[in-house]
Amino acid sequence: MSNKLHELLAPAGNYEKALYALDCGADAIYIGPKAYSLRARASNFEIDEIKSITEYAHSQNKKVYVVLNILCHNVHLKNFPNYFKQISDCKVDGIICADSFIISQISEIDKNMEIHVSTQQSITNSKSALFWKRNNATRVVLAREVNYENLKMISNKLKDIIEIEFFIHGAVCISYSGRCTMSNNFSFRDANIGGCAHSCRWLYNIENEDIKNKFTMSAKDMALIYDIEKLLDLDIASFKIEGRMKSIYYIASIVSAYRKAINQYKLDKIVSDKTKLEVKKAENRQTSTACFYNSNFEQMLYDDHDKEVKQCFAFIVLEKINDYYIIECKNNFNKEMNFECISFSHDPFEFKILEIKDEEGNYLDVANKPSKKYYIKIDNNELSKKDIVRWI
Repeated sequence: MSNKLHELLAPAGNYEKALYALDCGADAIYIGPKAYSLRARASNFEIDEIKSITEYAHSQNKKVYVVLNILCHNVHLKNFPNYFKQISDCKVDGIICADSFIISQISEIDKNMEIHVSTQQSITNSKSALFWKRNNATRVVLAREVNYENLKMISNKLKDIIEIEFFIHGAVCISYSGRCTMSNNFSFRDANIGGCAHSCRWLYNIENEDIKNKFTMSAKDMALIYDIEKLLDLDIASFKIEGRMKSIYYIASIVSAYRKAINQYKLDKIVSDKTKLEVKKAENRQTSTACFYNSNFEQMLYDDHDKEVKQCFAFIVLEKINDYYIIECKNNFNKEMNFECISFSHDPFEFKILEIKDEEGNYLDVANKPSKKYYIKIDNNELSKKDIVRWI
């Protein structure tokens, strides 16, 4: 078990997102292979991609954990040993899993592989964690339902015995750590083998003449950056960000914000309000402290007044040639807008675009073809390859 505390663990739904997560400051990433992983609608990783991203992460002194967290039915049993051997051969750093069969197989096939027991096991107390320790686990991912007071008690009891991983940002399931059958019943999509239809987020009619709005059962997303100082004072091995289905823009924004927050606290024992507010720029749903201070009405989205997805992601920087940057357009933008660059390699800065040209050299006022390349000239500072730019 590693003695390193406060690892920043980021999601990666595909290879490109994995690179951004690592380059924007994550100490480790968690990825799903094509089989045995929840988030079936993420692009996920082929075996050769797992090997490649693991080699890249190790070259940066960072880690890769593979998620094999489905709850198995009999049909999943036969092929697992051979499939896991392929993953083990990629030299990944650990497996996040929930099913007792998978956990036992990992111990038999590769005794050196770290086993991280998934939040799907709903671990909310130290005795449960110790049970999994006796069954070869090196880390437990606590249930999102664990509040701050219980987290303090659990971390004190488990210090130097088994590592704790704790969710600090992302979606919150209304069921206990994802143990839901609504999706199965409503749409025949099994949430516990990767097919969740997010039935809790659907809009429902309430048969009450006094209630006009549509009704949802969905929780607000979690954002604990505002309480990060309290978390950094505890013995927690890993802080986990949810979101393998989220965009590159979301991954880069959220990971870089938490990286800066952790670094600031380690240096000065304080995190600036400016850094904490960085996560607001990537919100696509309302946020709260979730269960951190106990659940209540304010943590839920009971009606249809949810935030729309913010489309302020303008472009990605590909390279620089002379005075022009070649960029990949992500959403419509124009020269009249103000822009901000986000990058872990330097602090955010604002700038204006002086010129936009298409690939044929035509001067434009608007870039309006997502995924197309454009040439731009800016008024100050220097952009770097892979920087993400948003308008403000």
